[in-house]
Amino acid sequence: MKLKNNLTRLFTLPLLLLLTIVSGCGVYSFTGTTISPDIKTISIQNFENPTGEGPANLTQLVTNNFKDYYRRNTNLTILQQEGDLQLEGQIVSFTVTPAAIQRDGELDQAALNRLTLGIQVRFTNNMNPDENFDQLFSISQDFAQDRDLTQLSPAEIESLTERLVTDVFNKTVANW
Repeated sequence: MKLKNNLTRLFTLPLLLLLTIVSGCGVYSFTGTTISPDIKTISIQNFENPTGEGPANLTQLVTNNFKDYYRRNTNLTILQQEGDLQLEGQIVSFTVTPAAIQRDGELDQAALNRLTLGIQVRFTNNMNPDENFDQLFSISQDFAQDRDLTQLSPAEIESLTERLVTDVFNKTVANW
């Protein structure tokens, strides 16, 4: 009986110590976010496209990707405005440039074209103003030179914007 009590104590103490240590990591989540427990809401404004570049629904695609990503990866409630966290910005570029030049006889031509999507993001943390920023984020993807980039599928644009949204998410609530 005495041996059983000693074994119980031997295993109970490390278990309690482990639980104490783990409970000290209160703001960590498995998605990698480090959101303070007092932050409950986020407002995400439409990302307007004053450049006129890209598909007609680019504003809607970018804005919806932001809302969907934050909804999937946080417990924050998305509000129209006045959230604890506020995300707004605009699309500043949707440009195609030559990425790899090759010589074909006497002509130089693009072997690859690079599509770059850039957005200017203003982030406001009403609970911790030290985390506020106004920053340009951009993402690029190369395509074959014979590909008409004005005819990209919605899935391809969705993939491009998803990578951009991930970068912004990491900067805003994952502190990467």
